[in-house]
This record gives sequence, structure tokens and C-alpha cells, in this order.
Amino acid sequence: MDDLIAKLVQELGLTAEEITDILWLALLQWQSTKKPPTYNFVPPLKPNPDTPSPTDKLDSSQHPGSSNPDVKPNPPKAPLYPRPPQSPSKSPLPQESLPFPVPNARAIRNSRELLRSLRPLMQRVPSQTSWILDEEATVQCFAETRLWLPQRKPKQEPWFELALVIDASPSMLIWQRHVIELQRLLAQTGAFRDVRTWSLDVNSNGKLYLHPKLRAQVNYQAPRSPEELIDPTRRRLILVVSDCISTLWQSGTVTTALKIWAEHGPMALVQMLPESLWDRTALSEVPKVRLHSLVPGMTNQKLLVVRRDRWRKTTSRDIKVPVLTLEPPITSLWSQMVAGKGNIRAPGLLFSLVEQTSFHLIETISVDLPSEERVQRFRVFSSSIARRLAGLLAACPVVSLPVIRIIQDAMVPQSQQVHVAEVLLSGLFGLATSIKADTHPDEIEYRFYDEGIRGILLDSTPAPDTFKVLSKWIEERLGKSLDDFIAILTNPQSNSALVEQTQPFAGVAIEVLKRQGGSYARFAADLELRLLPPIPAPPSFTEGFPPIQTFEFEVATITIEDETEPSSGPNLQPFEFEVATIELKKSGFLGRETELRVKPSRQRATRFSEDLGNGIQLEMVLIPEGSFLMGSPENELERLSCESPQHRVNISSFCMGKYPVTLAQWQSVASLPQVKRKLNPDPSRFIGANRPVERVSWYDASEFCDRLSRYTEKPYRLPSEAEWEYACRAGTTTPFHFGETIISELANYNGEVTYAAGSKGVYRQETTPVGSFGVANAFGLYDMHGNTCEWCADYWHKNYKGAPSEGNAWSSSGDNDNQMRVLRGGSWNDRPASCRSAYRFRYSAFNESYIGFRVVCGLPPKTL
Repeated sequence: MDDLIAKLVQELGLTAEEITDILWLALLQWQSTKKPPTYNFVPPLKPNPDTPSPTDKLDSSQHPGSSNPDVKPNPPKAPLYPRPPQSPSKSPLPQESLPFPVPNARAIRNSRELLRSLRPLMQRVPSQTSWILDEEATVQCFAETRLWLPQRKPKQEPWFELALVIDASPSMLIWQRHVIELQRLLAQTGAFRDVRTWSLDVNSNGKLYLHPKLRAQVNYQAPRSPEELIDPTRRRLILVVSDCISTLWQSGTVTTALKIWAEHGPMALVQMLPESLWDRTALSEVPKVRLHSLVPGMTNQKLLVVRRDRWRKTTSRDIKVPVLTLEPPITSLWSQMVAGKGNIRAPGLLFSLVEQTSFHLIETISVDLPSEERVQRFRVFSSSIARRLAGLLAACPVVSLPVIRIIQDAMVPQSQQVHVAEVLLSGLFGLATSIKADTHPDEIEYRFYDEGIRGILLDSTPAPDTFKVLSKWIEERLGKSLDDFIAILTNPQSNSALVEQTQPFAGVAIEVLKRQGGSYARFAADLELRLLPPIPAPPSFTEGFPPIQTFEFEVATITIEDETEPSSGPNLQPFEFEVATIELKKSGFLGRETELRVKPSRQRATRFSEDLGNGIQLEMVLIPEGSFLMGSPENELERLSCESPQHRVNISSFCMGKYPVTLAQWQSVASLPQVKRKLNPDPSRFIGANRPVERVSWYDASEFCDRLSRYTEKPYRLPSEAEWEYACRAGTTTPFHFGETIISELANYNGEVTYAAGSKGVYRQETTPVGSFGVANAFGLYDMHGNTCEWCADYWHKNYKGAPSEGNAWSSSGDNDNQMRVLRGGSWNDRPASCRSAYRFRYSAFNESYIGFRVVCGLPPKTL
């Protein structure tokens, strides 16, 4: 140690204080690498002799005393139990229990798409009450009159203000979280002048009234009349949020308010249930129509109607109400209709003012139905996503709204609010807790009508261990959420009564609890002591045997590192990304309209990052090996003869740039020592560190790869044409990896030109930052269609006759005296047909134009 200190002082000139800090930091790092002892904990579950418990599928390694010595024990976890409904007396928690805030998953999972669907309403118009100084007009007035007379002009403000009218019926309790998030989402966008929430209910005399805000948010306020929402300027949107189940709708009481609002402005019904369940509500006998408008902001009663039963005429007693769900495509139709796009027909309903003499009884599933028939009915009438969600809930010991939302986020990310409605109203579930006026929806537990339903769903829908999945989801987001729900953290050994009543839905690692500090750290320490294995008794020794004494000694280990050993390949790490698929769907009541729907999904891939210095990273994605049909089929729209004949190509694994090479990456590599030719550090027309570099020749791109290879000692190069198309398609056979068409919301191209059933979009006339659209293909690659054309290593050939079948570059002299190379992907300036996966174009290797590239890296054999 003395020699080390002397060397630090002599060679580095460190002071005594600096050396002390170094030694202290080294000690902390050494202590942090010491692994704490791990012990197992299995949450106790109520045994069921007929149906296997979801946690029965756990590996034997999770049980204490496992006989497999090679299996590493799991870290101990403290179980999380659902919080019981609060009684009026606010009874205390069980002994040795703590309230624990658990991150709340989003209820509205498609908020970005939902806001995007409301864009037609996000217009700004001159205010009728607010004015600002018109500087230009004031100066003009002074120039003409020589008098300083301030000139005013109306202030620009949002077109509409919004009134959210929430049905206060008990059946809407389960949608309270969705309503709160919807109100928050609409208020935070700034798209509306004002967003206010009202509760809709009836008094003991059956008279309709409004309460300001949600009833769950206020104790009491004076009731208001529905006429209070009338705006003489017709600039107030009214959205009535309901499931249309209560007597408010069954008796027709609500139609009085609907008529008042429909006569004085735009109004719509937001139905919380999917259309497949409307026949079980008060909407079952309401005529379904299509509504459209030629004038922006038209009142409902002036909307034009298209009926399925065209021989029937619409009368003045009919109340025209557009209907929508929290699905962006349907919301988009309504917002475009309100904006006055006459060719848009939104779904609607025709309510009647004729009083109903009796309530419409909602169809319910008989309590006497056997489990098999209940499940069969659910499978016949539900969507595939709802069936998947029900199977996962069957594997979960506790079913509540917060747990459902976490399962959606962690395991069924494509599911929406309508799928939750399909499951909870399917007849498979009942309430496990009684609901009172002050019951919080997050405290309501659901149960299967009988355990036979759970067993059938588990047998037909293989599900992962939800306890593990939920525990991991909670631990990853702990302390990072602004919205929590309360669970109970308890010691099951001290609360046998609680354990008998319910089961834990997740667990929190003891090490995670320790990091929370305070009472949680003390709870974790106490639980860890209870889980410690008993200390074995010391062995007995025979008389006369010398006593055992302890002594200390040092051990030295010599490790010989072979510096000549080749690298085992890049350090690949998993990552998640969003994939978008464009679907063409017949939608609406009439089913005669083709609608483009963007279906998002989550995928996983692996990647590694190359450090280029100054914080600049080059991300490389692993492309798996496989084979594909290269080229386009004869029936593909706007195909070229150079894309044929289609032929099968085998591709070995390689890594490809996640994005096109950016200007920042180009400048970093351009500063490296020259290999064959000089590189211009600023070649691009469109400046931006994260924009793709352009105006790069084929020889410049090759020089970039040579310098990068020398710097990293990895084999970087341009992709072959076959590798590029294989990576772009990512397993698809459609013209684009998005599907049969492309839209400008997903890629940067000339959006004024359409392809197939696509719609016109934005022509940006410049490059965009890489990855700015937020969607990749199934391999995890971004911007494969549009933005910049990309160089391939191949020489140009006029077709694929004689092309290689193993994915390597076709480098033999082609039809151009070795001057022409291949471009792929299309650019911001190209029409969509030139951005297809199979599209290829020839260009001079010396020409720069607005062309970029992305790099690939070969893998050593041992990583394949």
C-alpha cells in the first residue's frame, strides 16, 4: 500500500486528500459488488383441490428446500395484497402491515392517437371578447393620419370549449379512471378554450339535473339545470360519457337533455362499451344512422342523416346524436364531421322523444349456466384480444381494475378500454366485494362465477406466471409514477387472517424495499430476519480432541489473460420498440367504407452501440438469418421490370444501423484518419445533428465504412442489395413493411401523391430527424421508407437474372461499365411507389445529390 501511495504522488501528483477519496471510493465499489444472501419466499395461496392455482406453475427452485442444487434461488419478495374496501369507520390496517403506493398503469392506452384524431377541432378563431394590439395596423394608421391611435384586432383562441357530461350511474363506477384520464388529457392539450366536467343524475322525483365536476370529487354542490350548458355562440362541445345501462337511459329521461343540447350546438355520446355489447343496453332499439355536415360547427339537429332503412323519413321528434368510443378511428370520423367535411359520415343514433312505458330489460346471462357454456358464449361473441386478456386474468390470483391495467400494459399492450368491457361484462366474472356509495373503484375485486371457468381458460390459453410479471413491472416503475394506487404490504406469517381471505397479486423484492428507506426499510429488515435459515448447531467433538480455533490467511490468485484472443463479438442487449401496421378495414354501421387503421404493437430485438466519441453513439441492430423472395410480384402496383424475376435469397445474420447515418455520426467519423479519400465534414443541405447525412457519394460512404472499421476493429461496410431488402421487409411480403400502402404520418415522402388505398398527407420538402415517427419495422429498423435514398454495395444490373442467391453483394460488372450503383428506400422528395421495399434505382457512384446510407457489420462465427 505504501508503494502504491508513493507511486500515485510521484507520477500523478495527487494530494493526500485526493488519495483518501480514491481509496474510499474503491472500498465502496468493492462492497457494492458483494452479493447479499438470497432466500426464497413463496406467497401463501389458498389451496383449491379442483383447479390448479396460478402459482402452482412456479419452478421448484422457488420453494424452500428445493432439491436441485444447481438452480439459483430467487431473491426474497414481500407480498402485495389488494387493499380492502374502506369502511366508514376507516378501520386500521392489519398488524405488521403498511400501505404501499403501487404505480398505476394508464387506463387510456392510446392517448396520443386519440389526440391526433381530434386535430380537425384544434382550430383557432378570432375571439369575440379578447383583443390585442395590431402593431402593423397601428403603424399604418400613424403613417396615414400622423396620429398615434392604437388599432386592435381579435385575439386568436381555440375554436371550442368542452363540457364533459359524465353519467353518474353506479354502473359507470368501473370507468371512473378512464373518465378522469380523459378529462385530464383533453384539458392538458390546450386545444379547447375551457374543459369542464359535469355529473348527470336524477333526483328522487325523477328530474334530471347536473352537478359540477365528478361526484367522486366533490361532497355536495347545488344541482344545475341542463339548460346551463347552452352556448348562444354554438362554440361549446358537449360530450356525454355513459354506458347507457342505467334507468336514466332505459326510461328515456335523458332524451330531454339530449334534445336541448342537440338544438343549440354540437353534441355527441361517448359510449364506454364496444358496439358488440350495445344490444345489452338502452341503445338496442335506437336506430343507427350515418351523420354528415356541410358547415363547420353545425348543431346536431341540422345534421344530414343517411338511414339504413332509407324508406323511413326523419321527423322533428328525432334527436340526432353522433356516437363514438375511445377508439381513434371512430373519434376521427366525428371530429372531421364537426369540422364540416361533407364527405365524412360519422356513426350516429336517432333518439325519440316518445316516452317509454316500461323499462327495457338488459339481456343477462343466466346464473344457472354451466361453466363450459359461459366460456363458449364468451369465445363466440368476443374479440381475440379480449379472449387473451381473460386468459391472463385467469392466471392472476386477484382481479381488480388496477391489476387489469397493469396486465394490459405488461402483457397485452394492444388492448384498449373496450376489451376490458368485453371481459368484465361477459358473464364470466362477478363482484367479490360489495359496492357502496363511497367505494373506490380501485378497491373492487372481481371473481369468476366458479373456479371451473378459471380452469377452462387456463387449459385453453397458456399464460405466463402473472405474479412474476406483475412484480417485475411494479419494481421497474417504483418511484417513477405520479399516479399510484394503494396496496397492502404485510408479513403473511403474522396475518394469517388476511392470507386466508385473499391472495397476493405481486411481490416487491426486499432489496427494493430497503432502497425506499423509512418504514419500508425497517419492514424489509424485519421480514428478511424472519426468512433467514436457522443457524446450524456446531458439530460435537470427542473428548480429548483439541479445540477448534480460527485463524486468518491470504489467498493469491494468478489470472493469465490472452491479449491475442479474438473478440467474441459485440455485446448485444435487448430493446423494445413500436411497430405500426396499416390495416384496411370496412367500418361503420353500413360497412361500405374502407378505412385506414394504424395498428401498433410492441416488439423486441437485440442491438449493440458503437461509441464514436463526444457522446455520439451508433446503434446497430441484429438482423436474424433467414431466406426471402427478393423482388416484387407481377401484380404489385407500379412495379418495375428491374424488380424481377423474383428469386429466393438466403441471408446470414448481420447487424444493421438502427437509423440512417446522421450528420453527427458522419462528422465524428470524418474526423478520423483518412484511408483512401478525403471526406467533407459538412456535406448536407439540411443541417441538424440528428438528421440523416445526405449529398454523399457511393465512394464517400465506402470511405466512411473503411474509417469506422479501422477505428472499431469491426468489419463495417455498405449493405448488399439483398441484405437491404431483407432487412426492410422484416418478414413481410407487402409493398411496404407497414402493409399494402403508406401514409405520411409514418414516413417522410411526397405525401401529396397516394399509393393504392392510401390517403393524401404532408409533403415536408426536407429531411426529418431519424426515428422521429416513432415506429420501426419488425426487425427494429427505422426510416426504411423515405427520408433519404440509401446506397447499397452492389453494381447496377437491369434485372435479377444471374443474381447471387446467398445475399452477398453483386459486384461483377453490370450494365454500366462499373459506374452505376444501386439506391434503395426512396427519399423525402419521392412519390410513395419509389419508397416500396422492392423498388431499386440506378445512380452514378460519383454523384452526391440528396443521398445517404446506413452501415452493416458482419458478425464473427462464434456469435452466430
